[in-house]
Amino acid sequence: VSAQASAGVASSLKFSAASHAAPPCTLSIAMEDHGDEVPFPAMSPAGIEELTDEQQDKQNAAKAQGAEALEEGNLELALEKLTKAISIGAASALLYARRAQVLMKLDRPRAAANDCTAALAINPDSAKAFAIRARAYKKLDRIEDAHLDFQTALKLDYDEQVYEESLEVEAKVKELKAAAVGKRNAEEEAEAARLLEENRQKYVAGLKEREGEYKEKADAEKAEKDKVESERRERVRKRESEEKAEKEKEAKADEPGVPKSHGPPEDVD
Repeated sequence: VSAQASAGVASSLKFSAASHAAPPCTLSIAMEDHGDEVPFPAMSPAGIEELTDEQQDKQNAAKAQGAEALEEGNLELALEKLTKAISIGAASALLYARRAQVLMKLDRPRAAANDCTAALAINPDSAKAFAIRARAYKKLDRIEDAHLDFQTALKLDYDEQVYEESLEVEAKVKELKAAAVGKRNAEEEAEAARLLEENRQKYVAGLKEREGEYKEKADAEKAEKDKVESERRERVRKRESEEKAEKEKEAKADEPGVPKSHGPPEDVD
């Protein structure tokens, strides 16, 4: 399937380019998850690549009955008849797309999307299938998938109604992208703030560590200065003490009546 046709297909199924021409019998399994909906209606059975004249007549009759029921507004009967036609085998892309329309009216968007995916596996250029699946995806709130399918449908076959429907989805996609950008910016800002705070804490821790080293060094330097100063003061005190003692000794020796033990002898007349 081309890149356009593959949009929205369940990841568990992948079609090769050669499957474009594959017979409808390869579509006997669902390509979407029915989720909370009732199980999907039957697909074309495997093993039937071409209908006999009798089978073709039965299929045509069932399709006609389905179209008639749809015109009368009997959606359940229309679904029953179209499913009968598909179950005969070799269902066309158009037949799957018609049933998808009925399923959308019955509020079964998952089943409708599944039929459209089956139709696109048969005819990847079915603008009708892309448009219906876009509506189904929109109802399922798969906005980006819906936008892609709407744009593909318009490229394949422009339709004014499809274009009008696509505008709302396009606006929502822009909102989602803007929200995603805003979220990404907020996350980036939060991460930047986190890194900034982390670096700030590392810087503060480094300052504290260096502050401790500086204080220890300053204390050691102060202790050394205090020691030197203390030793200097002690020398000064000692010197002053010695000078004082010497002066006191000299003063005592000069007092009257105190013999000068070491003075020269006086002259005797």
